[in-house]
Parts: sequence; structure tokens; C-alpha cells
Amino acid sequence: MNKYLAYIILFYLTSCALPQFSFKSGGGNSQEIDANSVQVDFFENNSTIGGSFLSASFTESLRDIMQAQTKLNLVDSEGDIQITGVISNYMVSPINIQAQSEAAAQNRLKMNVSVNTYFKLNDSIGLNNSPFSAFVDYDASTDFNTIEEQLVEELNFQITQDIFDKIFGGEW
Repeated sequence: MNKYLAYIILFYLTSCALPQFSFKSGGGNSQEIDANSVQVDFFENNSTIGGSFLSASFTESLRDIMQAQTKLNLVDSEGDIQITGVISNYMVSPINIQAQSEAAAQNRLKMNVSVNTYFKLNDSIGLNNSPFSAFVDYDASTDFNTIEEQLVEELNFQITQDIFDKIFGGEW
């Protein structure tokens, strides 16, 4: 009986192909990216507000997604793919004004990021000041300072995934 089980397992292992993935640049031409490393520079906060943690948090989130979703090595300089940019806007605005009141029931935190990419191995620019943005709504009665870091994590997740998709051609 063990002999037949071994044949069945061997059959399944040899007949099933593992999926193959490749990295492609974003855009219409979707060329294969021949890269071994990625460099993510510090994203400075150029908005008028935002905690001191904002730049570091966003930069680390982008570095994390590059490590988690690619085979590329994260380097400090001379990366095959170089990603730079700034946080261009970070603002809170009221939404859902309550009936018979001038107070907002909810507020919206929105962040805009401008991104540039450079592909060193084929000497080309992928993204040039490409805008990315995301927002998250929260209850206006909640103290913003107590939930800001959590909201920023949500924004970082949305924007970094959009950036990754745009760079590697995964725009669905």
C-alpha cells in the first residue's frame, strides 16, 4: 500500500507546475525588470501639519512592502531600483455634518505622496512626480492625537500598496 501512495505523491509532484512570477515596470510597455536591489530614500514631510513620526513611518512602510513582496535586497545606496519622493499633503477635514448643527459627525484624514523611480540598469525613469493619495474617516468625537498613529498606518498601507502596484505593473 505504501508503494502506491508513493507513486501517487510522485505523480502529483511531477505533474504540478509551480507558478512563475516576474517583475515588470509599470506603464504601457511593461518591460521585464532585471534588478537585484531596491533603494527607498527617506520621504520628507512637506505638509504644514503631521507628527514627527509621519516621515519615518511612511518610509519604513514602503521599505517593508518592498522586502515583503519582492525578492529584491533593500540597500541604502546605489540600488538597481531607486525610489524617492515627498509627503506633499497631510490634512484633516470635516465630513458628514450633523443635521441641525454645525459640528461634523466624522472627519477625514488624507495624505498625498509624490513618488519618483529610477531604474539604474536600463537608465530610465519609471515614475516622475507621480501622485498617490489615500484617506481614512474617523469619528469626530474621538481625540485625533490618540488615534493618529493608527490612522497613519492605514494610510501607509493603502498608499504603499498603490505605489508597489504602479512600479511593478500590478494595476488591476
